[in-house]
Formats: sequence, structure tokens, C-alpha cells
Amino acid sequence: MKKTIGIIIAVMAVAGMILLLAGNRKKMQEQTMSVAKTGTGEVVTTCTVTKEDGGRSFTSNGVAQANKELNFVSEISGRVQEIYADKGSRVAQGAPLLKIDSQLLEADYKAAKAAYDALKKDEERFTRSFEAGGITNQQLDNIRTQLVAAESRLTVSKWKLDNSVVKAPISGTVNARFVETGSLIAPNVPLFEIVDDSRIKMTCNVPESKVRLISVGQKVKAADKETYDKTFSGTVKSIGIKTDRGLNYPVEISFDKDPDLHVGMYLKAVFDISGEQAGFLIPRKAVVGSVLSANVYVVENGVAQRREVRLGDMLEDRIEILEGLEEGDEVIVAGLMNIAEGTPVTVVNQ
Repeated sequence: MKKTIGIIIAVMAVAGMILLLAGNRKKMQEQTMSVAKTGTGEVVTTCTVTKEDGGRSFTSNGVAQANKELNFVSEISGRVQEIYADKGSRVAQGAPLLKIDSQLLEADYKAAKAAYDALKKDEERFTRSFEAGGITNQQLDNIRTQLVAAESRLTVSKWKLDNSVVKAPISGTVNARFVETGSLIAPNVPLFEIVDDSRIKMTCNVPESKVRLISVGQKVKAADKETYDKTFSGTVKSIGIKTDRGLNYPVEISFDKDPDLHVGMYLKAVFDISGEQAGFLIPRKAVVGSVLSANVYVVENGVAQRREVRLGDMLEDRIEILEGLEEGDEVIVAGLMNIAEGTPVTVVNQ
């Protein structure tokens, strides 16, 4: 019994498929007869090219960055004697941060100063003797050479002594401190990380098709991508002149001071290009070829003509045509399978 029911169900399913195929065949025959009455050639569907006005706004993501960040290192060796700034401290440029034990540096400076002063007096005495004919020119040159070397040593010694007090190279907030009192430091050892957050900036990547729509000084809005609960106002500060590997241009945005805007926030910037003319927009399926060699087919006097076009932005299921079309052109959007240059076509638009 169950077997009989299964066979009946299978027969009914096959019968349904046959009826469906017959119906589709009938529709195809009706469409063919309709085309035969209207003309000959490949059946195509077209759209008429018109200019459109509309918003060209777009977004780009980036991370909020400090105006300056400096992880600077020691320039001399020594033991840390005192620390004047800690993590979280705000410091001005030139403010003392720590002091290195300078006892040996002071002793070296005094010795270098004494040697320089002695040679300076010798040089003056030798000069008078040379003018009186008491010494040769070579003897005077030797003492002057020694004086130059002593002056160089004095300069280096004084520089080391002056740098025993490490000063902030920029204004900002101490974000990290890497040394403790008593630490022995050496050249190229990190001391502090200072973040200048007096101005917050963001660098985002903008493709070539969109970078032409923005300019330096343009106002931009950005929102925290995690919450979107607040927007921040900014200005386009600079636009890069060279693309990265992804063919995007770096665009730097400088934000107005805002207590809720912090370094490290992930932001989405909105470039408002409202009012810009969108140009010619056609369905993407009408374009054949590649991005670098794009073509469309237009209908002229019942014949398909190939047009080379330059592509712009993609807006949902449509694409912008920058060059190659004129307003009023009839572009083939469906039936492109058998279309070539000069193919006779019959337009059947719903």
C-alpha cells in the first residue's frame, strides 16, 4: 500500500513539472511572436542615460591619534638620582623630568675646563713669542691644534653635564615612565613616553574615485564606531599625494577640542558631499570588460555600438560613468550574451 502511494506521488510530481515546462514554453513562444512583429535582431533591454543630482557622501574609518607621541631615550649614561615627573603628569616643553648623578660629569668638566684654560694661555704666550721671533711657525701651529682639541673636549663635557638633567622635548602628558630612582641608564634606553593630546587627529584611507571630491579645509563629522552616541567636528588637514598598496590616499583630519574625544578611539568619519552632481548612473550589469577596460553597448538605429567608458563610484546596484556616454544614449542592460559591434537588435523594454 505504502509503495503504491509513493508511486502515485512521484507520478503527480512529474506531471506538475511537465505542466510548468509547457507553460514556460508557451510564454517563450508568445515573446518570440511579439518580437517577430516588432522587428528582427537580438532581443535586448535598454535604459536611457540621464544625469542625476544627489548626495555623494561616504565614510572612512580610522583611529584617533595624538598630535605628537614621543618615546624618547637617554643621551648619556649614569644613575638616576631624582625623578620629577610620573605617569599622568602634564609637562611643558623644557620641563625637568629626572636628574642623573652628575658627580663624575662635573669632575670631567672641571678637568676639561682647566686643560682648555691652560692651553689658551699657552697659545697667547706662543703668539707673542712668534711675533717677536722667538718660536717657529710650526710650534705656534702645534699649540693651536692642541687648543682646538681641548676646546672640543670641553664642549662635549659641558654637553654631558647639561644633559644630566633630562628635560621634556615636547609638551604633553606622561603616558609611561620606564625608569626608577637608582636605575642605571645608558644611551638609547627609553625613559618616558609623552603624548601631546592638545590636538587629536585621525588618518583614514580614501580611494582615488572619492579623494577628488574632498579638499583641504573641508568640514568633517566623525563618530565613535563603538557607540555612535556622539559626533565630533573636524577639518581635513592634508591629503596625501601618493597612494598606498591598496591604491588609497591618506587623508588627515584634525578635530576640534572635545573632552569626550580620546586617543585610541575607533572613529568613522563622514565626508558630506551633498549637492554634488552624481553624473551618469547606469546599472552595473550593463558594463562589460574590466575596471581598466570597461565598455558598454548603446543602440543606434537598431544596431549595437560599443562604447569605451571610464568608471567612477559604485552606488548600490548602479555605477557612475565619467566618460564615454552622453545624456539620452540608450544603453543595453540585458541580452548582452550575443551582442557585438554592429549586431542588429530589437529593444523590448517593460
